[in-house]
Amino acid sequence: MWKGLLIVASAAMPVATAQETADPASRSSDRVAEEILVLGEISGPPIWKVAKDDHALWILGYPEWVPDNLRWQSHLVEHVLADSSEYLTSVGIAVTSANPLRIARALRQYRRMQRIPDRGTLENLLSEDLYQLFLEAQLLYAPKRDDLGRLRPSVAAKELFDSAARSAGLARGSRTIHRAVEKRARKHGLKEVTAIISQRSQDSNLLDSMEEMSAGSEQTCLQARLQGLDARLEELTRLAAAWAEGDVASLRAHPGDPATEACDPRRLASHPEELVEMESRGWALWHDNADRALSDNAATFAILPLKDLLRRDGPLSRLRQRGYEVRVL
Repeated sequence: MWKGLLIVASAAMPVATAQETADPASRSSDRVAEEILVLGEISGPPIWKVAKDDHALWILGYPEWVPDNLRWQSHLVEHVLADSSEYLTSVGIAVTSANPLRIARALRQYRRMQRIPDRGTLENLLSEDLYQLFLEAQLLYAPKRDDLGRLRPSVAAKELFDSAARSAGLARGSRTIHRAVEKRARKHGLKEVTAIISQRSQDSNLLDSMEEMSAGSEQTCLQARLQGLDARLEELTRLAAAWAEGDVASLRAHPGDPATEACDPRRLASHPEELVEMESRGWALWHDNADRALSDNAATFAILPLKDLLRRDGPLSRLRQRGYEVRVL
């Protein structure tokens, strides 16, 4: 449930700004035909090796977006997985309940929080200029989605960008790369070690906090995602190519999407303290898992979001502080 909530609340991807003279169908199909050819089969994503003595933790970082026709193959990943004893997954957050009535109530709240309260519409909620940007994006990338105008701004931003990304031949890296790695991990019989922090629904205010997002924060998020989508899609394709080629210098040089901060769930939530605390506990658990694996296993494989690996204060920095040698291959 929290995985779905986090996706909706973050609206983490940008949306399109249409060009007035372009034909929507031809622009979308041209982009797909052109950009699907960028990557074909790739074999060189960067892998970080964390080592102490003769024990190693191999970490694959995955980008947010990859080509949707990706035929992913990495001989190094295959070799490392074959030699590893365990597989460490990414940090996760979950809101759980064993009570069917609580689950049903939470699902109703989750569905309700996706829409503007009191049957409102984006036309009434947004400024004229921002609503025009929304209409242009909808016409270009989701012309058949007549329900978008009733969604909350952050949710509409995510839905529109997902449609735009699909038309550009992109798919979410978390899904594509995770599936490929998990399939190979099962093939080699690796033990999966998770870093998921769970909170019982009756003890959690996460859903309430996300439902109570301020209209101003959501509109700021939507505007940030609506502007300059074409350039963002091109940049995402270039970053996917850099990842595929193991071009870490280009990945590090990318300044990041300024809209990401505006749509961060910690900025949108009315009371982000619980989310921040759970994320902190998740990373602490992940580092404990890594310490134990480096002590017990000759080789361990892990997967993390590339954006976290490239942060100066991210997990790689903390591993260095703990005395491990860290290098990228």
